[in-house]
Amino acid sequence: LAGAGVHVRFACPPESEVAALAAAAGLEVHPVALLPKHHRRNAALLAGLLERHPVDLANSQSSRDRNALTLLKASGRLSVPFVATRRQMPLSFPLGNWAVSRLAARMIAVSRPGGEALVRRGTPRDRLVVVPNGLVLDRVDRAVSAAEVAAWRERIGWTPAQRTVGIVARPKDQHVVLEALAQVRTPVRLVLAGIPDAHPLVALARAVAAPHSVVTLPFAADIRPLYELLEVVLLPSRIEGLSQALLEAMALGLPVLASDAAGNPDLVREGVNGRLVPALDPTAWARALEETRGDPARAARLAEAGRHTAREECSLERTV
Repeated sequence: LAGAGVHVRFACPPESEVAALAAAAGLEVHPVALLPKHHRRNAALLAGLLERHPVDLANSQSSRDRNALTLLKASGRLSVPFVATRRQMPLSFPLGNWAVSRLAARMIAVSRPGGEALVRRGTPRDRLVVVPNGLVLDRVDRAVSAAEVAAWRERIGWTPAQRTVGIVARPKDQHVVLEALAQVRTPVRLVLAGIPDAHPLVALARAVAAPHSVVTLPFAADIRPLYELLEVVLLPSRIEGLSQALLEAMALGLPVLASDAAGNPDLVREGVNGRLVPALDPTAWARALEETRGDPARAARLAEAGRHTAREECSLERTV
């Protein structure tokens, strides 16, 4: 938006990766610590920020600022219109979504399934706009050194005896793929990137038996080198609006398997640019993984089509 001539005042969590990226890109960054379930406090913080730094339009990107802006609008303390962008499938109660939809100037969904879910929860169609997420090519097209790849190879314990596949996401139904490994014949090293050390998924990963192995990694600011070691990228999530992780994997020419749920079918077309797998079905995930690894020619065709989808149909310029 800044590149399109819009002056952006960017309010975000202090000392976060996104704050550092925004500052490095030259945006006007305002660190604001919004807390869960502290709606009045959060609203007061945003009201003070907007009083000191006026805007013509406010765009919420998560539940905390969405609830705060809704409260400000309902109480007459927000004089400018606000837009509510929903980046995941809506999980809020229908009454809450109904209230936001009538106070927001626009509701933005990042996929058609996300938009339909909002309508089912009370959003009027005339307030809804679907604006798909865009691929940030600078993140995926940067040069990756041999030293970086070697460091990640050591970090995940890479070995040629196992096919390396990965899920790049915070905890989102990864347990389904862990269960599926018991039905996979080909030795697989599964990398779960984005899992906190204390999360229950870590214990499930350690229980996976040979010939497979699972590596869990917490959030890392730069995981671009990891993609050089993956043969297939999976996403079993049922709450994605439109997954950046899938977009990045597809742009890099990796075949993707995604759950046939939420916004994934807006991005992945079964048998065309990837595979759609029934959600919560370990047997189906095992079969899809075996088929993808067992047919390299087909996997390459899916990957090439996925590269075109990500780079041509889902460019950041199109989103803007």
